[in-house]
Amino acid sequence: MRNLFPIFILILSLCFSPVSRAADTGADSQPEEPITQLTKEDPAEQSPEPETVIVYVTVPAEPEPETEPSTTADRSAPLLMVTDYTLEPEYLSPGTAGKLIVTLKNTNNRRAVFNLKLTLSDDSGDLIQNGMNTRFINAVYAGGTYTLEAELTARHNAAVGRHSLTLTAEYEDGEFQSYSSSDTLYVDVRQTAELSFSGAELPAKIVEGDTVSVTLTLMNTGKAQLSNCRADFDIKGLVGGGTAFGGDIAPGENKNVSANLRAKSEQLGATKGKITVTYEDEYGKTYTKTADVSTVIEKKVEVAAAPVEEQKKTLPWWLYGSAGLLLGGGAAFGVTYGVFAAKQRKQDELRL
Repeated sequence: MRNLFPIFILILSLCFSPVSRAADTGADSQPEEPITQLTKEDPAEQSPEPETVIVYVTVPAEPEPETEPSTTADRSAPLLMVTDYTLEPEYLSPGTAGKLIVTLKNTNNRRAVFNLKLTLSDDSGDLIQNGMNTRFINAVYAGGTYTLEAELTARHNAAVGRHSLTLTAEYEDGEFQSYSSSDTLYVDVRQTAELSFSGAELPAKIVEGDTVSVTLTLMNTGKAQLSNCRADFDIKGLVGGGTAFGGDIAPGENKNVSANLRAKSEQLGATKGKITVTYEDEYGKTYTKTADVSTVIEKKVEVAAAPVEEQKKTLPWWLYGSAGLLLGGGAAFGVTYGVFAAKQRKQDELRL
């Protein structure tokens, strides 16, 4: 564009010069009168000055080259924190072991952490980590996660309740700048809640319409206080059982619960069902145990009573003879005794 500008100016100057005007009128045409030389003393007769034409041309400027946006180094500190943790099983009992699973996340999406050192500790000393309580990890990249698994064992004399564990993380960034963070994890230690029962049996046969009584013995075989202990009876063809409540049972104690079950006439033959025992521990967690039971409901058979014949009862002949002898002997004895008594009274009167 800059190289064409002088040529464009030259063309404009040629178009507006006197020579170009003469060319327009024709080079072969002759003036009617001879041209006389003008003198300075007669300015009016002089030819006019050539016209000056000013042309304004706008030349577009070349665009400035685009520059890359200036960037600054990311100086945000990487942060490693616990986002989730679980214990398998849900809690520990004294003398038992479990697995602690912890998820850590690098919350910085641009900077990684290196030379990571993790330390898990329990201030009470009741929870023991199998193996070393310190782990070393090379790196956790930007936005990445790391899963820590630790085997924990509760001492036999571990205190019952909630224990707090401290997980400390020490690490560096890409410029060897040191950082540290810590999180608190909670682990429950509970006594075992265990209940056993006996007596979950039915008679081999039950006659329709009859009622049988079933008594269960609930025994607290664990070390925790049990509450809301009960037994539910669900046996097809037997009604009236429902729920039998046992209430609270202390460790080492037992309670009896009973239910009366009546056999329905609509359900004859073999039948079966379940007896379900439910109880709760000190933390309100519910446990259930079941026992399968079965019996046979038989049809009631009506037995007709035999007719009673009325017979005339007579005494044998010899019984009558014996009775007569006894009566006659008694009468004779009475007469003899009366005579003897009268004589005795007279003799007593003479002596007086």
